[in-house]
Amino acid sequence: MKKLILAIALLTVSVPASAQWVAGGGYVNLSDEEDGLEVDLGAIYGSIGYLIEGEGNFSFLPELRLGFGIADDTVLGVDVEVDNFLALSVRGQYTFESGLYLFANPSYARLEVTASAGGFSVSEDDWEFGVGGGAGYKFTQQFWGELAYETYDGTDAWGIGFKYAF
Repeated sequence: MKKLILAIALLTVSVPASAQWVAGGGYVNLSDEEDGLEVDLGAIYGSIGYLIEGEGNFSFLPELRLGFGIADDTVLGVDVEVDNFLALSVRGQYTFESGLYLFANPSYARLEVTASAGGFSVSEDDWEFGVGGGAGYKFTQQFWGELAYETYDGTDAWGIGFKYAF
């Protein structure tokens, strides 16, 4: 029993040393084209995740992102806007000695959009699986900047953001 308690104590002491919280934010441009009609929307988001260091320079970052629209679009007289979105992802990340890092992630996201014209409006939200990737740079151990791309059932999401590890 003493060996089990000792093993659990050592495991709990070593886990916090190899993991840390990461918060961030950024801007994402969402674009979709169907039947020759293109919609471009902009949103800002905040994120929280937990960086889990792996072997070598490899790590995982489960992350939650929440955001809302800031740039609407008008298509054939119909105003389209992002109300909000929620995304859950698990990022695999490889960091080079220079501070440059590359990442890939599957995501599961919900986007709520409202279309309005002539005093009428319709809102729709949908959950979609997506996949993405990108590159970033660790300016310091705590502050990182990054560029990302994700795709969800034909919707492209290009983003620029920052992360702060604590």
